[in-house]
Amino acid sequence: MSLLERLDREVLLADGAMGTLLMERGAGPGSCLEALCVESPETVAQIHRDYASAGAKIVRTNSFRANALHLAKYGLAEHVNEINWQAAQIASQAVKGLGVTVAGSVGPLGQPGLTHTEKDAIFRTQIGALLDGGARMIFLETFQDVDELLLALEVKYSLHHCPAVCSMAFDEDGCLPDGTTAAEAFERLRQADAEILGINCTNGPGPAFDIVKSKPALPLAVLPNAGLPDLSSGSPRYALAPDDFASAAVRLAALGARIIGGCCGTTPAHIAAAAAALRTLPTA
Repeated sequence: MSLLERLDREVLLADGAMGTLLMERGAGPGSCLEALCVESPETVAQIHRDYASAGAKIVRTNSFRANALHLAKYGLAEHVNEINWQAAQIASQAVKGLGVTVAGSVGPLGQPGLTHTEKDAIFRTQIGALLDGGARMIFLETFQDVDELLLALEVKYSLHHCPAVCSMAFDEDGCLPDGTTAAEAFERLRQADAEILGINCTNGPGPAFDIVKSKPALPLAVLPNAGLPDLSSGSPRYALAPDDFASAAVRLAALGARIIGGCCGTTPAHIAAAAAALRTLPTA
C-alpha cells in the first residue's frame, strides 16, 4: 500500500524536532547540526530510534539545512552529498524493519538574489543525495516563499516519483510574509501537482486549526512547534506539554489532518503522548 493510500485510511504520526533535541543532548551553541550526521552519527540515530519507539511512522532526516549555502558557513560546502547521503542512511538503518518511512528533510534557502538556475542546482544536489541515501519521501518544510517551494517540488519530481510534503510556515493569521494566504499558497501548489500539503513551525498548534478547518483539497500534514521558546534561563524552554500536544493532535485529526508531528521544542515524549491519544481514533 502506498503512502497516499495509507493516508486515505489512517492518520500517520510523524516525528518531532531534531535540531532542538540535538542541542538538548549536547550539540554546542552555533554548531552545524547537520554535520553531526558525520561527526556523531549514533547521536542522530538514537533520536530516530526514540521517535520510532514513541510511535512515529515517519521520521525526517537530520538534513534540514544541509544545502551548499548553509554548509558553506562552516567550510563544508564540498560535503553536501556526503552529509545528506549519511543523514538518509542513518535514519534508514535506525528504523529498519520497524515499518517507518524515512523522509528527507529539505528546508528553504533563505538567500535573496539567487538565480533560478542556482537554486535548482542547490536543491538538486541535496535532494538527489537524500534519495541516493535511502529516503523514501521528501519533506519540504518551513518554506515561506511559494515560488521557491514550487521550484524545490519541480526538482524533486524530476529526480524521483516518491511522495513529497510541501509544508509552509504561516504566521498566526494564516499568511506568508508577502501576504499570501494559506488558501492561495495551497492552490498554487495543487496546480503544480503537489500531493501532500503542510503547515509547520507555527506558534504552537493553535494557528493551524483554522487552516485545517478550511479543508484543503489534498492531504494535509501539520507539524506545529511547542510554542515560542523562553530564553530567560539561558537555554530554550518550551511551554507546550506532551499532554497538551496530544490533545491538539486529536483535534487536528478530527479536523482532517492526515500527517501529524512536531516541530521545534517537541520531543519523543510529545510524540508518545500523541500516539497514545490517536490510537483511540477509529480508522477508515
